[in-house]
Amino acid sequence: MLLLRQARTGGITSESSETLAAADTNSDGELSQEELEALTVAQLRALAEDMNITLTATKKADIIAEILAAQE
Repeated sequence: MLLLRQARTGGITSESSETLAAADTNSDGELSQEELEALTVAQLRALAEDMNITLTATKKADIIAEILAAQE
């Protein structure tokens, strides 16, 4: 929740001790494509790690697709 808001406003730094897994979710408890697109690649990678998702993609759009697929 807090971290996604920080990401949206540019307030996330590598010093952050919280994880992106605490990001806002929709009513199903999942992150939307729009919310994921607001994050940087580094933030997406951290989020995937926190969600125990092994990424194979390197491009942002593909990383988002992998995270969305893992939520289904």
